[in-house]
Amino acid sequence: MANLIYLTLNGEKQGLISAGCCSLDSIGNKAQLLHLDHIMVYELTHGLSRDQNVNHHSVTIKKPV
Repeated sequence: MANLIYLTLNGEKQGLISAGCCSLDSIGNKAQLLHLDHIMVYELTHGLSRDQNVNHHSVTIKKPV
């Protein structure tokens, strides 16, 4: 089984965007009370290419709905 990643997301104007993301109301029986204000991430991928300059590609995050 893969390791879980817990992500905290803060916005400059929005404040804590990840507030309540691991609560029982948010994800049901997968709730993690010790990680209440974190986003549970199953997979994170990112790509980059170095032809002439470094080009960053999209970041993909897989998480429970």
